[in-house]
Amino acid sequence: MRLVDIKRSINIAFENFHPKFSSNNTGTYYIDDIQKVKVAIRELDHIGFLHIKDSDDDLLAQINASITNRFILNGIQNEAYKTLFDRLSYSIVMLHQWINNYVTTEETEKTINIKLPQTNELREFSITIDLLERALSEISIINGGGEIKIEQLDHGSLWIIISVCSMQIVKAISKATNAALDIAKKKVELDLMKETLKRSKIETQAIESYVKLQETIINQLLQEYSEQLEDQKEEDSNGLAKAERRNRYKKALDELTTLISAGAEFHPSLTAAQEIIDEFPKFDRQVEFKTPIADLPRNKEDDHASLISPKEDDTQTK
Repeated sequence: MRLVDIKRSINIAFENFHPKFSSNNTGTYYIDDIQKVKVAIRELDHIGFLHIKDSDDDLLAQINASITNRFILNGIQNEAYKTLFDRLSYSIVMLHQWINNYVTTEETEKTINIKLPQTNELREFSITIDLLERALSEISIINGGGEIKIEQLDHGSLWIIISVCSMQIVKAISKATNAALDIAKKKVELDLMKETLKRSKIETQAIESYVKLQETIINQLLQEYSEQLEDQKEEDSNGLAKAERRNRYKKALDELTTLISAGAEFHPSLTAAQEIIDEFPKFDRQVEFKTPIADLPRNKEDDHASLISPKEDDTQTK
């Protein structure tokens, strides 16, 4: 779980945990705003700070199961809840102070959450960041330009938060990642088929022709999506000609497809409007993306040179 997710849950708990105690002076006690308290304890349970037990005797479970906004209690019950809530109130205040001092990043509508592919070496991490920078820079240039900043590299995870200069770029990235996800699914399915055929040692002219056909279809899909993205683009194009915009989109889609095939994910800001959330793809993992990140092109002058896998690279250098 990302620190920004933990921060969000703690802040929600801090905003909602304000139980109101009262009594009628005849031995009957009341706690109001139970539904907001329930929101708070569910958030704390979500991040693992609390554990709501599946038991009728557990006070947290009673709150979690409540459908009313008021508890009516006797004196013993009231004291039990007051003790629990005093402890929780103190803990939530301390957690709120700690997380907001430790994680200062505030997400906005112009931030994007990216889960990087799993990497085991610095070399692979460097390749991943280079692919990401090239893909997003192409999209940014087409859509008015501006700096792409890393707001936070999440501690202990593969998540980073980036910010862009405009909502136009956010929308363009969401559309591009949708297209790249579709291409990546087909690419990974083809790679799995190749691997299966390799293991079974089946090699026929028909199979070879079929593989080439699928590769052609993927390349055509890449071209079609780059044309669609260019056609859907808003007016601000940074003075670029139509052909150049399409070429840049194709390069960006190629890089994004490589990243997504290796396990990258792109998600909207936690504070994004529903309209933006709906535009981003849903990474439900119906296809398992574990294709190894390829080496960067050898020829730095040609951004669209063929990618060479690490194993192939080792063979060539030997």
